[in-house]
Parts: sequence; C-alpha cells; structure tokens
Amino acid sequence: MKRLVQVLALCLLPLLAKAADVTLMPVTVKLDRMNDRATVQVVNNGQEPVLMQAEAIAWNRVGGLDIDAPTTDLIVNPPVFTVQPGQTQVLRLGLRRSQALAQEATYRIVLREVPLPRASDALNVAGSVRVLVALRVPVYVAPTQVRRGEQWQVNRAANGEVLAQVVNTGNVHLKVAELRLAGEGGEALALLAQKGSTSVIFPGEQRVFRLPAVAQATQVLVRTDEGLQAVALNDVREAVKP
Repeated sequence: MKRLVQVLALCLLPLLAKAADVTLMPVTVKLDRMNDRATVQVVNNGQEPVLMQAEAIAWNRVGGLDIDAPTTDLIVNPPVFTVQPGQTQVLRLGLRRSQALAQEATYRIVLREVPLPRASDALNVAGSVRVLVALRVPVYVAPTQVRRGEQWQVNRAANGEVLAQVVNTGNVHLKVAELRLAGEGGEALALLAQKGSTSVIFPGEQRVFRLPAVAQATQVLVRTDEGLQAVALNDVREAVKP
C-alpha cells in the first residue's frame, strides 16, 4: 500500500517543461524582385548548445486553415546548424523565383530543434519533460504593384456580441493587431488582441472577430499594420491605400 501511494504521488507531480531559450530577429521577412535576399539571426540565450534544422515551405490557406507545402522558391542556408550558448547564427535567405507577381506570395522558414544528449539530462528529476523548440518565420514576397484594401463591417448579434467582419480587398496580406470596443467618446470598453498566424488575413480572405456583449459599445477601434481606424456599429468602412 505504501508503495502504491509513492507511485501515485509521483504521477501527481506537476510536469516540469524544459525547452531551449532561442530568439529570432527579425520575426517577419519581406522580399520583392529588387530585394531578394535577407538574413535572420538565431540567438541562443540558454546555457547549452542548440542544434537546429531550417526549412523553407510554401504557406497557403484554404477554408481558413493554414496549409504548408514543400517549395524550391526559397533557399535557406545553412539548413542545419549548432548555436553555442550566448552565440548567434545568421541564416541567409534567397529568393529563386523571378517572375512578376500579381498577388503576394507567402512562405515560412521553419526552425526545428534537433535533440542532443545533454549533461543536464542525467540530473533530470522524475516528472520533467524535454520540450523541443519549433519556430516559424513568415516570409512575404511583394507583387509587382502593391494594392492595399480592407473593408470592415460591424454589427451586433442576437446574443449581444459585437461581430467585426473584415474582407481583405488588396493583393497583399493584412495584419490585425487588436480590436477594441469603445463608447461614443472613444473610451475603451473591451480588448481583443491578435497574435500569430490568425492575425494575418490573406488577399481575398474574410474574417469575423467576436467581441463581448457590452451595451455601451458604439464602435470598434481596429489597429492593423496600416494604422488605427474606427468603425461604428451597423456601418461599413472601406479603406483603399495605394
């Protein structure tokens, strides 16, 4: 019985997740036909070496779902590298495709940690878990002529929620950073922040953001990579920028 209690106690211990401490600069890469080269710095902030594998993939979206596919359009060098503690590895990116684009092309650089035997592994206590790092860097290739456009419509649903719908009418991506419910005087009432790939809206794509039911709300303040704009409830706002 005592042995059983000890086993159960070990099973109930919280898992200690340990992962490599790696940062990237920049976190987004933008290319075009005139500027088809870029670099990404991989910094090891930890105390042990990190072995990583880099791969370029095509990034598409179908039915609101991200779809990754192999690509030869983008070169990443080196494809495999080790970053020592406190050191920085420079990744070089090169665009192979040279044809004119009518619409922005989207890719990702995927960085995956490859497991290495570490001296600290022998000291791991029961219940600890090694978490391998996987990072993704968006790469955007601009079309020959950039056209930006977005159309917003804000309505209140039957349950009181505020629905902010946007359609990207341009030929490059739109990045939504945050939406704020606001009253007549512009005072903020609720915040909906956006991060990761869900904040990126591809050309021709439509997205609906749900904000909480706040009776005093009369408008939504939308912050994108193009700036800040206000859209009133039951209004349609279209912004077209060259």
